[in-house]
Amino acid sequence: MDNLTHSLVGVALSRAFFKKRVAFATTALVIAANLPDLDLLYSWPGIRYLEYHRGLFHSLVLLPLWALAVALALRWFAARRQQPLPALRMGFLLGLAGVGSHILLDWCNAYGVRLFAPFSRTFYALDISPMLDPWLWLLLLSFLGFPLLLGLITTEVGVPKKNPHRLSGLLVLVLFAAWLGLRARQHAAALDELNSPDVSRYFNNQLPYNWAAFPTSSPFAWRAVVDLPANYLVADLSSPWDSSQATFTLRRNYIKPPRTPAVAAAEQTPTGRIFLWYARFPMADEEQHGSDSVAILTDMRFAQGVQRPAMQATVTLDDSLRVIRQRFSWTH
Repeated sequence: MDNLTHSLVGVALSRAFFKKRVAFATTALVIAANLPDLDLLYSWPGIRYLEYHRGLFHSLVLLPLWALAVALALRWFAARRQQPLPALRMGFLLGLAGVGSHILLDWCNAYGVRLFAPFSRTFYALDISPMLDPWLWLLLLSFLGFPLLLGLITTEVGVPKKNPHRLSGLLVLVLFAAWLGLRARQHAAALDELNSPDVSRYFNNQLPYNWAAFPTSSPFAWRAVVDLPANYLVADLSSPWDSSQATFTLRRNYIKPPRTPAVAAAEQTPTGRIFLWYARFPMADEEQHGSDSVAILTDMRFAQGVQRPAMQATVTLDDSLRVIRQRFSWTH
């Protein structure tokens, strides 16, 4: 999830549970809600991004340590400002809420998180929410901004001021959870549609290895990827409230190219090994650039309709299959 959403959720958590109990709660929660992304400092650039991002710093193993660090930092900051020291217990709960919200939201999208790093390298992803969800921005900004508007109105008309901040925080968290619940329900319906006879007719009597439905901006529209022995299918999958009205619209049939010697060599490079470890729906192709071969590794999870998948690793080899360069990017 993007950092604006993480920050706004931190503000909502502060208003709902901590603002009146812990000094500097809002600032602390906004920071705590973004702390796991500090792994970008050592996971950038290139293939290191896949290797280290959303690993240890996003794990449940490190969560209590993050919470303790937030609690101690709060007490240190309060002492510096000559303010009453927040109770260690409340600071710890605040840290759990902030960092935990970050892990939960990142778990909801297709990129996934390594929840049990460093003991497990497995990524877990719910596939229910896109990385950037403008509807969540609108929801969070509208309800968190409502108390400011209400304050201006009551001041203008001379009504005694009340404190609607806690109510706005609670309400936006309830609506936020309801939105994710709706997405989870529709995602389950989309997966059920992939198991229907209407979709299996596209398989040409092949038994799928795997399939998935990935989120778009609407909970009623998904991008389906079906992994078949000879090809990948990429489709638009509607998921209306009435599941009997769901539709599967094929957008692209990616024929899997043969595994050439250049592709096999590329898969054994550091970039290739890390990429294939991460990819859920890997596909490899080869292009000739003069006497050089360029192996292109992609993950169909990020396929964009009829375009080449946006996430790719490229390995350039000479005619003796010696590696000339390795590159990872999120661009075409």
